[in-house]
Amino acid sequence: MKFGPSIGGRENCDCCACGSGLFFSIHYHNLARYLFVTLAFAGLLSTGWFGIPLVPQYLVSNEVNIIAGIFTLFSALGTIWGVMAYREFTKSIQLVMDARDAARRLDHMIGEYEYKSYNPITKDYEAGFVPAGPIDFWDKEMQVPAWMDKGKYWHILLSLQGGSREVRLTVVKDRDLPFNTGTRNVAITARQRVDGGEAKTSRYVYVVKIPQWLVMNTDRNRFADGAAGDQLAELVADLNRKIVAASDEVAEWERQRIKYPWSGMTLGIYLNKSLPLRIVYRQVIRNFPGAKRRGIEETNANLANVKDDELVASLLELASEKGIPQSRIEMLRLLVRFLKNAYTKLGLGEGASEYHNFHHSLEVSYMTLHMIPKEFQEIQFGPKDYEIALVAGLLHDYDPSQPLASHEGPKGPSVVRTMQEISKTRILDAYFTMGWEEFASYFRQFKSPLSPPEEFATTHPEFVKMNWSPLESIMVEMLIWRTDFPFFRQKLAQEMFARLQEQLASRGEDTDRIKLLAEILWLADLAVTYMGSDPVRAWDRVTNLYDELNLPKLEAVPRTDAFFSDFAENETFKQIIGMKHFPYIFRQRWSLIYQFFHEGNPSTQLNRTIATARKMYLKVNLEIGMRRGEMLQNMATNNWAEYFIGIGKDQSEVFKAKSRFTELEPQNASAFWGDTEKLLPAIADRSIDNFLMVLPEHSAPFTTMESKSSFRSMLAVISKKLTSGGAFRILTDMEKDSAGFRELVLLANQAGFQLATHNDKAYFPEGWRDPEFRHDRKVQVVVLAPK
Repeated sequence: MKFGPSIGGRENCDCCACGSGLFFSIHYHNLARYLFVTLAFAGLLSTGWFGIPLVPQYLVSNEVNIIAGIFTLFSALGTIWGVMAYREFTKSIQLVMDARDAARRLDHMIGEYEYKSYNPITKDYEAGFVPAGPIDFWDKEMQVPAWMDKGKYWHILLSLQGGSREVRLTVVKDRDLPFNTGTRNVAITARQRVDGGEAKTSRYVYVVKIPQWLVMNTDRNRFADGAAGDQLAELVADLNRKIVAASDEVAEWERQRIKYPWSGMTLGIYLNKSLPLRIVYRQVIRNFPGAKRRGIEETNANLANVKDDELVASLLELASEKGIPQSRIEMLRLLVRFLKNAYTKLGLGEGASEYHNFHHSLEVSYMTLHMIPKEFQEIQFGPKDYEIALVAGLLHDYDPSQPLASHEGPKGPSVVRTMQEISKTRILDAYFTMGWEEFASYFRQFKSPLSPPEEFATTHPEFVKMNWSPLESIMVEMLIWRTDFPFFRQKLAQEMFARLQEQLASRGEDTDRIKLLAEILWLADLAVTYMGSDPVRAWDRVTNLYDELNLPKLEAVPRTDAFFSDFAENETFKQIIGMKHFPYIFRQRWSLIYQFFHEGNPSTQLNRTIATARKMYLKVNLEIGMRRGEMLQNMATNNWAEYFIGIGKDQSEVFKAKSRFTELEPQNASAFWGDTEKLLPAIADRSIDNFLMVLPEHSAPFTTMESKSSFRSMLAVISKKLTSGGAFRILTDMEKDSAGFRELVLLANQAGFQLATHNDKAYFPEGWRDPEFRHDRKVQVVVLAPK
C-alpha cells in the first residue's frame, strides 16, 4: 500500500503490494506430512535393504561393506527425521483445528461474522477488523466487535512485533483467508511498501491476517443462555487453553515470515520446523534422570493451566527439595486434600472461573517456595521456614463464608473471615501438634456407627488437646494477616500483624525473619498471576478479579499497571526475581506481562496517541478539563486536518465523549479519563501545538494561595509541552478589567507566558457559551504564548 500525506494532513492510499503473501497453510502442512511420512517409509525400507545383509556378511567373513553401512546409517537417520517431522506438523495442525472446533462448539458463528473497519486515511471501509488512526487500541473509542477479545488480539500483536518492523494485525473471516478451501490458510503475512510521499522515503509494513476464532471473546456472559449448562466453566477454560496454544503456534510461524519475508524462505522455514535436533532435545530430556525435577520445570512453564493434582505433586516435590522432612510432607498432603475438598464444595475447585479459587492458593504457595532464598539480607531460611510459608500460602484465602458474603458486597475471600475460621476450627494448632493418624482423624466426618467415616469432610477442633497455640501457628497467622490487600491501608490487619509480632518477640523468636517471610508471601500473592501466566490467561484472570471486586473491566489495564507500582519497585521483589535460584521462565513472563499491561497505562496511551497523530495530522491540540465533549467534537469537525484530545475527570462524561467521537470521519478526536495534574507531566515535551481550556470566572482557581500555586505549576508544565509557535487558549467569561483576569495574567507572566498580540485562529466554535458562564458577560478568548 502506498501512503502519502496530503496538503490537508490526510494520507493518500495507493495499493501496491511488494511481493506475494506467505501462508500458514494446512494444505501445505499436510503436504509436508505426506512428504515426511514417505521419507520415513523410504528410509525404513532402505535401512532394511542395505542393513540386513550387513549382519550375515559380518558373521561369515568378519567384514563390513562401508558404502552399504553409510547408506544404512543415513537411511536410518532419514527415517527418524521423517517420523519426528511428521509428528511436528501433525501437532501444529491439531493445535489449530482443536482451537477452532472448541471455539465453534461455544459460538457456531465464529469465523463467519461480517465486519468492516473504517480507515480514516482512505475514507473507506476495509474487510475485517484492524485498528486504524492514532486512537489507542485500549481506549473506548476503539470499538471492537462483541465476538472479539482485545486481550487475545493484543497478545498476538505483541508476539509478532520485534525490532523496528511495523506489523499490522487484521482479523478476518475464514472465507477471506480462505480457511476451508484451496490452501486452507490459517494466517497470511504480506509485506507492503508504504511511500512517504513528499518526504521521498518509504518503509515496509507487514500485514498479518488471522481468523476470528484466534481472538474470540470467551466472556462467560456471552454463553450463559446457551446449551453448555453446568459444563460452561470447563468448556471456556478448555477453549482458553487451546486458543493460547494455537495463537502461540501461529505467532511462531508468522514471526519467521516477518523476519524472512521472501518467498524463497518458505522452504527454509518448513525445514527448520522439521529439524530433528531441536525436536529430539525436547523429547530425550524427559527421559533423563531427575524426572521429578523436570515435572517441576513443566509446572513452571504451565503454572496457570496445569491440573490441580499435577500442581500439588510439583508443590510437594519442591517442598521436599527445600528440605522439608517426609513426615511433614505427609502432613501437608492431608491438609491439601482437605482444602481441595472444601474448595470444591464451595464451587471453587478444579475448573472454577473465579479468581480466588483452589488453584490460586496452590499457585501462591508454589510461587512462595520458589521466591524464598536460602539466605537473604543476612537472614538464613531453613525447612521450618519453608513449611510455615507453605501452610500460610495454602490457607491465606480459605474462607468458607465467601459465597454467603458475596450476596451483600464484593465477591472474594476476606482475611478477617479467614482468621475467624482458623480460630474456630483450630486447624493450625491441629496441624502443628498432631501426628499423622490424629490429623487424618481430625478431618473425618462420622455419620453413624454403621457407615464408614467420610474423609476430609469436616474439622474437629475438640480433638486439639492443648488450650494454647504453638509458635508455628502464631507465625502462620502473622503471615496471613500480611496478605490483606492493600495491607498499608488495612488498619486491623496492621494492628494484628504488630500484635502477633510482639507475641513472637516476647517468646524469643527472630521477628525479622518472620517479617521477611511475610513480605515474600505478600509479594508472591500479588505477582503470581503475572509471573505464572501467559498474557491471555493473565488478562482473563484479571478481568475475573474485577468481576469479584465489582470494578469496571474498562479500568483493568490502567489499574493493573498502577497496581504493579505497589510491588514492582519493591527492593525485596527486585532482588529476589534477579537471584540465580529464581526460575528464569517466571522472570521472563514478568517482563512480558508487565509490557502487556503497561502498554495500556493512560499516560502510555496518551503519548502513543500524540506521537501517532503528529505523523498523520497537521497539528495536535489538547483540551484540559474537558466537560461533555460537544465543544471538542465541534472543533474536530471544523478542523478535520488537526487532531484533538480531551482530558476529563468525570468518568461518565468522558465515556460519553468517547462514544460521540466514534461518529467523526476522520476520527480525529479522542478523550482520556484522568487527573490533569498527573497526566500533563507525562506528556512528551514539545509535542502539543495548542492547549485549550474553558475557564468560567466563578470557578477560576484564584481564590487561595494553594489554588494559585497549582495553576501556576500547571502553566509551567504546559510551557514545556508546547511546540514552537504553540499557545495556551482559554475561553472565559472574565472581563479584561476584572480582578480575576489580572490575576490570570500575573500567574501567566510568572510561569513564562505573555498575552498574544494577535489571535491567528479561532479554535473555539463561534458563539459557544459554556453553561457555567454568566449570561450577562461577553465571552472572550485569551491566548497565552510562551515568552
